[in-house]
Amino acid sequence: MKTATVRLSPRGVKTVLSGRLWLERRDLSEWPEEPLGEEVRLVSPEGYFLARGYFNPQSRIPVRIFSREDRTLDRAFLAAVFRRALSLRQRLYPGEEAFRLIHGEGDGLPGLTVDVYGKVAVVQISTAGFERRRETVVAAISEVLSPSAVVLKNDLPVRREEGLELYVEVVSGRLDSPVEITMDGLRFLVDPLHGQKTGFFLDQRENRRFIRRLSREALVLDLFAYTGAFGIYALSGGARRVFSVERSAKALELAEECARINGFGERFFPIQSKVEEFLRDAPDADLVILDPPAFIKTRRALSSGREKYREVNRRTLSALKRGFFFTSSCSQFISAEDLLTLVRSGARGRNLRLFARHFQAPDHPENPAHPETLYLKGFTFAVDL
Repeated sequence: MKTATVRLSPRGVKTVLSGRLWLERRDLSEWPEEPLGEEVRLVSPEGYFLARGYFNPQSRIPVRIFSREDRTLDRAFLAAVFRRALSLRQRLYPGEEAFRLIHGEGDGLPGLTVDVYGKVAVVQISTAGFERRRETVVAAISEVLSPSAVVLKNDLPVRREEGLELYVEVVSGRLDSPVEITMDGLRFLVDPLHGQKTGFFLDQRENRRFIRRLSREALVLDLFAYTGAFGIYALSGGARRVFSVERSAKALELAEECARINGFGERFFPIQSKVEEFLRDAPDADLVILDPPAFIKTRRALSSGREKYREVNRRTLSALKRGFFFTSSCSQFISAEDLLTLVRSGARGRNLRLFARHFQAPDHPENPAHPETLYLKGFTFAVDL
């Protein structure tokens, strides 16, 4: 089947040459009559080839680019991209069994995320272009990784904007959930089927290592703890006690089991509670970890989300007499400087010394043409020390 050719506007040509992988309607000088998810060749007004992408007339981003070469989005193409990505991760994290293989636009494949947990690959597809090729994606992953199971964790709400259904499915092999992984000599349990995102937050890997260095003899509050990874790292660094605060009973069960299998059960205290309620009568801590969910998931929620970040940081600082304070945001809609301003506004005269800035782990690469790909940011402060 012949691939449709789409002429770009002068603005669209500039967008492509800038390195950006998203094209808006005004970037196209003609509107193709192609079905949802179909490939298109993108050319200049003079007819010179520029890139290949896939098309979705229902989306606010009708074309997403996947290649600067005139190649189709088939198994061979994807396998080659996956191999390059795997080689990079093996250089970043030699011998490690858990990592992000594909980070969407950061790896040149908008709409596709692939996380690896040992022999299990977890795939998230957020666009019609990749949903249409889900079998091709799975085949390429199987070719490159030979996993024991492949999970499609396609429950992202953003899929609705692409006209896609939400579902979770084991499409290859068998999965005995949860999956156990080892990281830095520590054992963790990952639930790809029912957990948040793909089951584990690989993006905080380097930040957890940093926290471990601050934890010796500390009483630690791990807020919005999920399955307790920050707390486990703190315990491995010599923390006296960790209070792990999380609303989800299932997540706390995994956290408690992780503490037990690592030999930290007697120093680990799971607390099922809203963070705001826990902070009203929180124990005196030496180190507080604040890792909330994304309070700003759309631009429409910017104002209310900023206030949530301000308030939760204010309350946390109010509960910390003196010690270390780690805070972060995983929302792409708030910058590091915005978050810093919100934290400062809630400090109310406290003596804050900022001595570390944090970002996502390098297996979540940033595409400089897509600021959205640098979404995780955080800070560590010494408070009244």
